[in-house]
Amino acid sequence: MISMTGYAKKVFKIKNTSFFIIIRSLNSNKGLDVSIKTPRYLLDLEADIKKILTTKLVRGKIDIKLSELSANESVDLNEKKVRSYIKILKKISPESDPTQLLNAAISLPDVFSSKNFNMTAALKKDFLIIIDGVVSEIVKYREKEGRQMAKSIKGYINNILIKSKSLVKLERQRTKIKKQKILNQVKSISKDVDYNPGRLELEMIYYFEKHDITEERVRLKYHCDFFLQILKAEKIMGRKLNFLSQEILREINTIGSKANHFEIQKIVVEMKEDIDKTKEQLQNIL
Repeated sequence: MISMTGYAKKVFKIKNTSFFIIIRSLNSNKGLDVSIKTPRYLLDLEADIKKILTTKLVRGKIDIKLSELSANESVDLNEKKVRSYIKILKKISPESDPTQLLNAAISLPDVFSSKNFNMTAALKKDFLIIIDGVVSEIVKYREKEGRQMAKSIKGYINNILIKSKSLVKLERQRTKIKKQKILNQVKSISKDVDYNPGRLELEMIYYFEKHDITEERVRLKYHCDFFLQILKAEKIMGRKLNFLSQEILREINTIGSKANHFEIQKIVVEMKEDIDKTKEQLQNIL
């Protein structure tokens, strides 16, 4: 099990220039949601950073901040390139407003450069190696937190299994009491009302089958066992366990609606509490 939450930071130096990087990872239902903030002269790194994140982090809301630590960080704008880009863009879209063309031109990565730092292919490779290492720290953080969450979730599911076993005895008691109550009611009116004993027996069988929770208990146990099996065997399991938790809740709700028995209802409430805690934890699972 791997959490989607993580945090890592690093201060490093490349070609006598100091940089720092901070990566935060949070849970997300959108797959991989990435936000990267870098100095303009490092915009060319963004595509490669996204490739690293897609490969290693898979899902989550990822915020990356990469900055130069120099107190006198300054950036040069290559005006010649900007004019060239505006000229090209104007040919492509002659109706566009000049302000729009300028904004489009200065958003391109190679129009800015640092006075203190000149990017080369070799230096770009050094950057990516360091960033890859920081992302690996996030992965370790996620795995550590995931192991802790797995213990909690396993405990919740085991609680449901234990409580569902106690339903067997309570179900027998409930059926016995209900059956006796119906027989007493029949005896009390049998002198005044004619009835077919065979038909009465069939109606009673139908009634008890309709309110029987054996099938729900069996399915609940199967879902919980399957849940624990996935928890043990798989690494990326969030979506699958989310679906299973819905099925577990469905069986618990059905037991509650059929039972009409105080002690069984009490156990149902406790099981619902355990599955709600499980679902809450699963929101943060990869």
